[in-house]
Amino acid sequence: HVVAAASPRPASTTAAAALRCLIAARSASGMGLLRSVSVPFENAMRSGVFLRREDRFTAKIRLDGSDDEIAAHCINPGRMEAFVDPGARVWVQEKDPSKSRKTAHTWELIERDGVMCSTNTQRPNALVAAVLAAKALSGFEDATDVAAERVLPHGATHAGPKSRCDFYCKDADGWDHWIEVKNCHATYPDEPLLAGWGYFPDSVSERAARHCNELAALARRPRTRCTVIIVASRADATRGVRPSDFHDPTFCAAARAAAAAGVSFRGLRASHTVAGTTVDAEIPIDLSEPGPETLQALRRAWEACAPITGWDRTFGKDAPKRVANGEFAHNKGRAHCDAAPRPVASPHFTPRASGHFGEEGDAGTPAKKKRRPARGKKASKRA
Repeated sequence: HVVAAASPRPASTTAAAALRCLIAARSASGMGLLRSVSVPFENAMRSGVFLRREDRFTAKIRLDGSDDEIAAHCINPGRMEAFVDPGARVWVQEKDPSKSRKTAHTWELIERDGVMCSTNTQRPNALVAAVLAAKALSGFEDATDVAAERVLPHGATHAGPKSRCDFYCKDADGWDHWIEVKNCHATYPDEPLLAGWGYFPDSVSERAARHCNELAALARRPRTRCTVIIVASRADATRGVRPSDFHDPTFCAAARAAAAAGVSFRGLRASHTVAGTTVDAEIPIDLSEPGPETLQALRRAWEACAPITGWDRTFGKDAPKRVANGEFAHNKGRAHCDAAPRPVASPHFTPRASGHFGEEGDAGTPAKKKRRPARGKKASKRA
C-alpha cells in the first residue's frame, strides 16, 4: 500500500477527500503484504490478572493458580493509554534463563475490548525484521544488505552523527532505503468516528517527531528512499492508522512534512495468540488533518481512558501518586481539545490529578527538579 501522498495537501482539503486520495494511490500502486508472517514467542507464556503498573517499567501481576503477585518487566516507556487496567487478562513471557535480570517475566499481552493486544513496544521491530527476511512486503522483495540499527549518514540528521534508524537496506536499483518502525496500540471502539482506526502516539513523542525530521532530510538526498512503518499491534485496527493530533500535534506536523518531502508511510496490522504474533495485512495510513469532530472524539476517548492510563510512582515526597495520565500542556486553550482537568482515581492510591506533565517547557517532559542546596566544602567554595 502506498498510504501517504508524497506531495503536500492544500489546507482546505477535507479529511475524507484526503483519505480517498490516499486509498486511491494505494490501490493504483498494487503494493501490499504478499503473505502473512508469524513470529512465535521464544519462551513459555503464562496467563494472569493485571494488578497495577509501578514506576513505568514494572507491572504487578497475579499469575493464574497463585495468590502471590509477581513483578514483570514492562517494555513500554509511554503512557499505555487504557492498558493500565486492574483486573484485565494479561500474559507474560518467562525470561531467557541465560539472561541476567531482576524480573523473571516480561509483560507481553493484554486483552482489551475482546482483542489480544501487544504491550511490548520492541515487538514491532522483531515483526518488521521477520517480514523483511521473508520478503513478504511489496517494494522490499528484492532488498539486500538488510541491517538493523544502522547509524544515519553524518550531516544528514537533526540530532548529530550518532542517530540510528531501525533498518537499512539497499533496493534492487541500488538506492539506499532507510526504515523507521513505530508501534500503535490505541483504538477507540466506543467512539463511532474513531472506531476501526489505530491512533499513534498515545503521548508526546519527541523521539518520533525527530525521526520524521531525520527521514525528511535523508529523503532529499540523491538515490535515497525513506519509509516509516507503523505496526498496529491489535487486530481491531481494521481501517488503518492515523496520527493523533490530540496527543502529539508536533509529531503529526513532522509526519505530514516528512510525507511532503518524499517519505513513505505504510501500516501493518498484527494479531496475537499465546503462541505468537502474526502480521496479517497491510493497512492504510491516513495523514490528513483531523476535523473538529475527530478532535472532540479523541478528547472524550482520552478522558474515558485516563483512569487506566499511566503508572503509579512509588517514590518521592508525594508518593504514592498516579502520573502520566493528566492533561497535555499543548492542549491548554486549544480549540476542541481543552477542558477542565478531571481528577483521576487509581484503585490503589488516593485519587489525584497527574502533575507529570508541567505547563512549562516541552509538553512531554517532566518539569526540571530544583537544585538541592550545596553543603559542606562545596557550599563554602561557591560562597
